[in-house]
Amino acid sequence: IMGLEIVAITLPSNVANLLQLLSPITHFENVGRGIIDLRDIVYFLALISTFLSATFLIIRSRTLSHETPQYRNLQLGVAGLIILSILIGWFGTSIKGRIDLTEDKIFSLSPATVEVLGELEDLLTVDIYMSKDPPVQVSPVSRDVNDFLEDFEAVSDGLVKLVRHFPEDHERSERMASTAGVPPVQFNLHSQGELQIKTGYLGVVLTYLDKREVIPFVHSVDGFEYRLTSLTNKMLSDKSEKKVLGFLTGHDELSPVEGMGSFVASVNQQYQLIPVSAEEDSPLNLEDVDVLVIASPKQKISPDHRDQIKSYLDAGGKAFFNLEPVLVDMQQLAGLSNRHSFADFVEYYFGVIIDENMVYDRRSHENLSFSTGSTANVLLPYPYWVRAKIVDKKVGGNVNTVVMPWSSSLGIMTLPNNRYKIQPLIASTEFAAVDDSYRNLRPDSPVLNDPLQTNFFSSDLGVTAESDDGSRVVIIGDADWLADTATQRFGTNKALGLNLIDWLAQEDSLASVRSKVVSERKLVFSSNVHRDVVQYSNIGGVPLAFILLGFIRYLTRRSKGFKNNWRHRVGRLIGKSSGSTNGSGEDSE
Repeated sequence: IMGLEIVAITLPSNVANLLQLLSPITHFENVGRGIIDLRDIVYFLALISTFLSATFLIIRSRTLSHETPQYRNLQLGVAGLIILSILIGWFGTSIKGRIDLTEDKIFSLSPATVEVLGELEDLLTVDIYMSKDPPVQVSPVSRDVNDFLEDFEAVSDGLVKLVRHFPEDHERSERMASTAGVPPVQFNLHSQGELQIKTGYLGVVLTYLDKREVIPFVHSVDGFEYRLTSLTNKMLSDKSEKKVLGFLTGHDELSPVEGMGSFVASVNQQYQLIPVSAEEDSPLNLEDVDVLVIASPKQKISPDHRDQIKSYLDAGGKAFFNLEPVLVDMQQLAGLSNRHSFADFVEYYFGVIIDENMVYDRRSHENLSFSTGSTANVLLPYPYWVRAKIVDKKVGGNVNTVVMPWSSSLGIMTLPNNRYKIQPLIASTEFAAVDDSYRNLRPDSPVLNDPLQTNFFSSDLGVTAESDDGSRVVIIGDADWLADTATQRFGTNKALGLNLIDWLAQEDSLASVRSKVVSERKLVFSSNVHRDVVQYSNIGGVPLAFILLGFIRYLTRRSKGFKNNWRHRVGRLIGKSSGSTNGSGEDSE
């Protein structure tokens, strides 16, 4: 049970980590993820041998004298196997070799990563700042990151140097971590009924020539290769080669500086941002734009500019549409129709309908602070701020959920000769519904508390579109999700926005790395009976199969025993009968 975090978290980290390494759960995690690791195989072989030998020792102890050399040798052999199992658990991390059976080879270096490393012309130093005894919550991630970086170093032909630092053990390493931008992260530990705080390090710093990139903390190995490879690729590129993001302006769009300042500040670290001004009688300057961002226009976009945007997409352009058919009056908390939302363009061009409604979710939503008319504010459930799930993990990355404030639902229709492949990206839970009136968006709206409302269903809130000629588009029925009010409060919103920009602007060399994320694979059953048969067969079928096998074996051995016993008794009777006949001289059968 030491492999369970809920148990290990109650012990000091150094003790918990040692005991976790002896737990079958810890070693089986890799197998459950699709990795056959040699050190785990050796561990299980040692463990199985230990218990089989101990069983054999117990059985033999019933027939052997405890004073015999054979019994003492058995004791020594079992003790040796126990010690061997412990040593393999503790020091097995040095055993290398594994087979990655995941579909996207998530835990193996992709050819794109090897290709990027092949472009190195000088030494790339990878400094990893990690805790020698990490908190229980990050101990498995720490091992995964360490293994991955060793592979990263191994395929570089000596041009990658991996340097490990332990800030908690060396004051100099702690200063280096602080200077490099790798702060300690705090974790909660429960020990002896008390809540304790433990800090841990797991950050990576890449240095190439005079350039430096930092990953302050690695929360998960999922998506780690992409971050590492993209940062390496970024350092190999000149600043002049940055991808260009163009923000359409001139139609009262959401301001990149004032409305989306937090998101834009993060995007600006990797991309060059320019305004695409829409002036009357002047064409849009889209020549150098890699990704066109259109965020909630509220004034009409001229036919000429619409045609130019269409021509840009036809030529393989990429666009990020955040459109709002319904605007929100923040003073009255009421919805207003937006006639110039540009939703008709995406409907005509992509076959994606952005409905003029407001999605709410009674189960999955946020709590917001509302004024009660006095000086006090009250925290109330607000179903119009939907906590939605990311459907397409290959595009959304390791972001699982995102908060969509006042979002409209999307529909996908089939257009003849549509060259785009449409895929759902963001969806509500099955407990969502739509407010077609959207006149009252307050938390006490009658729509939210209508007992007659039973038409609940999952709604698409965002989709992606991709064509064979390289054009890529993201369409979302909301723009407030990237506004400062959302990104400053919900880090997942900013992370998803960066991932979407990254997906739109990515280079082909990083495409295979970008898609390597752990995706949820749900089992699809034809009926409830089919599901129940599979479920209960897995729960009880395997044990019952062994019980049945044992029972058949028992009956077989019992039958053989009866036959042997019957033959033995018959033989004895025949022998006695023969002896009696011979002794008396009488002829009998």
